[in-house]
Amino acid sequence: MRPVGLCSHCDGCGDPLTVEHGLSCKKGGLVGQRHDDARNEAGSLAAMALTKSRVSYEPTIFYGTGISARRQGQSDGQTGSNKAGIEARGDVSAHGLWKNGETCIMDIRITDTDAKSYSSSTSRKVLEKAAREKKDKYLDACLERRRSFVPLVYSVDGMACKEARAFEKRVASLLASKWDRRYSEMVGFVRARMSLAIVRSNTLLLRGSRVPFARRPEIEDGARFETMEGIRE
Repeated sequence: MRPVGLCSHCDGCGDPLTVEHGLSCKKGGLVGQRHDDARNEAGSLAAMALTKSRVSYEPTIFYGTGISARRQGQSDGQTGSNKAGIEARGDVSAHGLWKNGETCIMDIRITDTDAKSYSSSTSRKVLEKAAREKKDKYLDACLERRRSFVPLVYSVDGMACKEARAFEKRVASLLASKWDRRYSEMVGFVRARMSLAIVRSNTLLLRGSRVPFARRPEIEDGARFETMEGIRE
């Protein structure tokens, strides 16, 4: 069903504005904002369960000589150590999330399970496939550095993959012990926070503006005013 009051065309690329297009169009940076909102929510929940000092954002997974970098270098006929500029970063790191002395790297992906390209697969299979792609890319590099890796894959309507559910349960368990609350109550709290962080971004993606803000011209001296419309009196 089409929501009431949507524009007929996307103001970012000019294509007809359908629900599918609105949730996936990368013009204007709204898709990136949705990802960042989910990342910030996951980091905030981890900080609640642990402490703020144990949580950081955009941790380096590998640079130049990582396992995934070597694989990419071999496919290109080069070695990873000779191929400069290869870098991969996660979204959130939490020290002591699963066990003491170990850092967990989390990487978030939000996918539209109702896209036409996924019409032959169930939503669960789409999410698990995306999680496997994340693990194939980053898991070995994290394990080599004695760190764990968890892909946090969600659908645009808040459905989570298996690893994301495990993350939510672990955070809920830590919060239940820390706040002396029931585990079932904390599971509902964590799942609601993550789901709402994703779902509330859909309104922005469907109704928000993708037109970039116009940059103000740089003025070095008074002579530039003569070329600006509306300034000269």
